[in-house]
Amino acid sequence: MKLIRELRTRYRTQIYNSGYRLSGSLDGYPLPPRKLLQLVIGSGEVAWFQLGGLFMHQTISTLLRRHQRPIESFSSILDFGCGCGRILRWWAALKDRCDIWGCDYNPVLVNWCRRNLGDIASFAVNDADPPLDFPSGAFEFVYSYSVLTHLSTERQQPWIAELTRVVARRGLLLLTVHGLRCAWRSGFSTDELRRLNEEGVVAFMEERSGSNDCAAYHSEGYMRGLCALGLELVAYVPGGVRDGSEQDLYLYRRV
Repeated sequence: MKLIRELRTRYRTQIYNSGYRLSGSLDGYPLPPRKLLQLVIGSGEVAWFQLGGLFMHQTISTLLRRHQRPIESFSSILDFGCGCGRILRWWAALKDRCDIWGCDYNPVLVNWCRRNLGDIASFAVNDADPPLDFPSGAFEFVYSYSVLTHLSTERQQPWIAELTRVVARRGLLLLTVHGLRCAWRSGFSTDELRRLNEEGVVAFMEERSGSNDCAAYHSEGYMRGLCALGLELVAYVPGGVRDGSEQDLYLYRRV
């Protein structure tokens, strides 16, 4: 029965996607194949891939403008954990005046981006652990959407410290995490909520770190504590990611 349900779901998704693929993407760039969509967003739905990227693009743009640093003001941007360019593809209007990079630890995703989004940005494969192959202070703006949400506890601080390293002084770093709202939605027990508050990070299936199977949750206290790494918290928006995930959004300035 499980196999039959999976086949029915796949068949419905193919029919649902056919109209979107025939009409073309909203931004004019190629759409990834279903297997890459499934890998990146946990769904093969083309519409969700496009709208989720558009929503996050709008969220980032609005937040930056609210804090007097519009996206157009940056000369260099890094999308850390770019996947198959779900957000990055929406920065096409910046490509002639901004050095845009995307990186991911999955070479299949990076190669797809190089072939299909190479006129927008440059792309690099990073290892599962730091460092990145960029000099210190290389980017005025770095963002990482739903990457910390899938890293083991021990990989959290090293990667946050590395992202801080590649941000230019007075540059901005934007991170999204599963916060308290996501923990409630996921059905955290009282003991798990207490662990989250006391330990700062609670991760499940850590042996699958880097994949969607690993799910990490972060407390507000933990994220505020990142200021010890040389960051200044500019904005905290609980549930600020408006794509259905309701992740918390943090914007930092490197001091």
